[in-house]
Order: sequence, then C-alpha cells, then structure tokens
Amino acid sequence: MRWSYVLFAVLSIGCGGGGGDGYTTSPDGNGPGTNPGPGPGTGPASASATVTANQSDDGYGTAVFSFNPTAVTIRVGGTVTWSNEAGTATHNVTFSPGTGAPANVANFSSGNVSRSFASAGSFAYHCTNHSAMTGQVTVQ
Repeated sequence: MRWSYVLFAVLSIGCGGGGGDGYTTSPDGNGPGTNPGPGPGTGPASASATVTANQSDDGYGTAVFSFNPTAVTIRVGGTVTWSNEAGTATHNVTFSPGTGAPANVANFSSGNVSRSFASAGSFAYHCTNHSAMTGQVTVQ
C-alpha cells in the first residue's frame, strides 16, 4: 500500500503536479489570468532592444550560431539593433514577406545594424546563412 503512495507522489511531480507553470488562473477558472509569468518576448515594452549574433562551439569543433536574446519586445516606433559579436561569420536578418516588418538587414560580418518598427505586431526573422538562427520581435 505504501508503494502506491510513493508511486503516486513520483508520478504527480513528474507530470507537473509539484509546481506551478507561471500562470494564475483567471477568476472564472478558464485559462490564464493576470499573471502570465516570464517568457520570450514578454514583459514591458521598451523603446529599443539589442540582439547579438553569437558564435559558440558544439564541443566537437563545429561553430554554432544563434541570436541572443531570441525574442525582444519594443514599443511602436522603437528600434532593434543587431550586433555581430561573432566577427568571423556573415549574418543577416530576413523577415517574412508581407508582414509589415521593416526592410531586411543585408549580410554583415561586424558592427551593428538597426531597424525601427512603425506598427504593432509580431515579426519573426531568421538568418538565411544559418538556418538555426531565428528570432522574434514583438511590437506593442
């Protein structure tokens, strides 16, 4: 009988029964309430944000590239600056066409490039040179 209690406790914790998920239930009990917790692209919108193109090593000598942070939130009219810290690789910022995003950022191997966002929305982007490099700009 005791093993069933232990098993129940282990399964409850393993299935998420041991902690919160960062959400507070709404007053009617149906979905997220007023405290959606931290996550990508969340938080108060700022006038500007900086995203860095990073280079790391996968432990086997292969370069791994990423945008950091992968998601930022800015106000309408705000600016995002992409900085190429890797310095040894060429990156770009390409938005999905027809989304109202600003002009794409052409290939750059060093320095900074900025774009301003005139309208609210969520704008996904990627580096066409490195398919794993993706990011998101949320404009509020």
